[in-house]
Amino acid sequence: MSGYQTLMPADRLSTIPTPVHGQEVEVFFPGERPKDTAYVKIAVLEHKVEGEVAYAQLVEQLKQKAQLQGMDALLLLGKNQSTKLKSDQGLLETLVEITSGEEIRDNYYSVTTHELSGVGIKYKRNLQYLPEYVQTKQVYALENGAEKPLATVLVDYQGSDKKITTANQTDENTYRNNVQRYNLHHLLKEEGPNWRYSTYGGLVQKRKLISDKGAGVLKTVKIKYNAAQLPVKLELYNANLPLTEVITIGYNEQNQVVEKQVFRNKQLYLKETNTYDTAGKLVSTLHELIHEGKSIPAFKTVYNYYSLLSLN
Repeated sequence: MSGYQTLMPADRLSTIPTPVHGQEVEVFFPGERPKDTAYVKIAVLEHKVEGEVAYAQLVEQLKQKAQLQGMDALLLLGKNQSTKLKSDQGLLETLVEITSGEEIRDNYYSVTTHELSGVGIKYKRNLQYLPEYVQTKQVYALENGAEKPLATVLVDYQGSDKKITTANQTDENTYRNNVQRYNLHHLLKEEGPNWRYSTYGGLVQKRKLISDKGAGVLKTVKIKYNAAQLPVKLELYNANLPLTEVITIGYNEQNQVVEKQVFRNKQLYLKETNTYDTAGKLVSTLHELIHEGKSIPAFKTVYNYYSLLSLN
């Protein structure tokens, strides 16, 4: 399975989303400054090349990275280089020489690594798209018709949960087990060094979440699509749950998700219903647990979108 090539969290300076664009990325060399000083610093970008490479080539490759990350311009921080010794001899050859008592051959050579870094920025004038993106989610537990705050979730630049704020650990566990577990962005789109995926016919057929603590596979998602190439059925396996869950997804005429059903042992366990405003923006999600055939409203998620005023 393949891994995702994304920015590490430490490289990102802002949580605002920056979708890919096809525009030319401006480059400003050390000591230069954009005429338009109304911008937001988004991320630190780096590019490394071993061996001889022209400075212009390093700049062009860093520009390509910036464009893929949706940056408008690149403020170069400077070029560094370092030299280290490498061996063209494999580990097996070395072991053979050691066990046979032969003298280890001196087959080391020096390699110079060239590194160029810069800060990717977005001009505020190009952030008109922001109000279409969710910034935070407010999740409530529904008890006797009342809404009790359960969790406030800050969403990162990719739309994934970045920070979950709860009153206690119990509330966080409740959120993770009943809401985040079935979140479609989490299951279908979340990226990172621990996610793996395989494709067939240009569509992702399977995703796996790998533990970073050596505990193996934490989660497996198998995906089936309809004729419009929209995911309509997911088979979900979690390491901490000894059964496979099946999730079905329903869409409206605008191909927006309006309903999601979760089955355990072929029995309906959870139903989610989305509400949209007249502009087509997702307003809220109602999460209902199914007990003895009856729907019990359990949680509600309300979506808060970016405001351009917050960037002034």
